[in-house]
Amino acid sequence: MTPRIFVAGTDTDIGKTFVSALLVKKWGFDYWKPIQTGLSEDQGDTKTVQELLQKSGAVPETSTIFEPSLTYMKPLSPWRCTVLEKESSIQVENLKLPASHDGKKSNGIIIEGAGGLLVPISKNSFTTDLIKKLDASVILVARSELGTLNHTLMSLEVLNQNKIPVIGVILNGALNEDNALALSELGVNVIAQVPLVKSLNDAIDCIPTIDLLTQA
Repeated sequence: MTPRIFVAGTDTDIGKTFVSALLVKKWGFDYWKPIQTGLSEDQGDTKTVQELLQKSGAVPETSTIFEPSLTYMKPLSPWRCTVLEKESSIQVENLKLPASHDGKKSNGIIIEGAGGLLVPISKNSFTTDLIKKLDASVILVARSELGTLNHTLMSLEVLNQNKIPVIGVILNGALNEDNALALSELGVNVIAQVPLVKSLNDAIDCIPTIDLLTQA
């Protein structure tokens, strides 16, 4: 099956978009953010990923940047956006991968979530339900600094309870070797540490090849 990697975060504004762009550049995968909120305040993550890739050289020839399936103006959870913007409730079962990812294409896809794992997509569904619907594995993006042990372990517990496969954790932010070591000693697979940089090129070597991850 075509690799489907869902980039989730331990919180909002955790660096998922930068990490997603980094993975697209490193692996030449496609990119898709199913649900985009907050367009009243910024351009949205899809355009940000495109800009990050272009500033680092170009979008990889093998990559397609797909548009979101659903967009909302308010910087809130998808559920609250539908309520306050008087839109229809989101039905997770109706969200489908872009047409080219029907299992026949060999290129992988990076799917970026909105906020944390228990962000409500509707009154009765959460990000975890969307991940399961898309049959994806998770890369969890976590902060590198103080507090990351608690947030990371709680997020991994949620994934475990939902029987969602986890590829590993990427720590994003000022390098903190002790937090990385502590998580590793607690059984967490820390696959990368991404420092505070402006360009994808400055962090591209932090990301392992996809072959190394699939062999692990």
